[in-house]
Amino acid sequence: MFSSLKKKYNNLKQAWLYADSQPTEILLACINIFLAPIASYIELGGLWFYEITLILSGLYQLNCVATNNLSCRVRGALITFGLYMTTLIMYLTCLGLPTPSHWGWVVLVVASFSSLRRLKKEELSRV
Repeated sequence: MFSSLKKKYNNLKQAWLYADSQPTEILLACINIFLAPIASYIELGGLWFYEITLILSGLYQLNCVATNNLSCRVRGALITFGLYMTTLIMYLTCLGLPTPSHWGWVVLVVASFSSLRRLKKEELSRV
């Protein structure tokens, strides 16, 4: 039984560390285009410059994935991680994380960092 659990754990670990991050990048970009600006507008107020930046970063990341340019994907992932981290910090300072749905920002930060890490590891291995 323990060997089966260990094998499953190792499979999950391998997927987490080495799986291609393109689906995650697309999802994170779409969240930046559609959901993050709406959520920040409703809960944090009209931060127009920031909301436009979220949308543009999502479009940039989609473009990078579509062109399959690794250095562009790394830049897009870095921008996305930075914006998700900024959003989380804004929520923490303005509202806190009062409901379980607000903890989704932590999930997005972890997902974007994981994607960035995978891409950077791939970029470094190609050098």
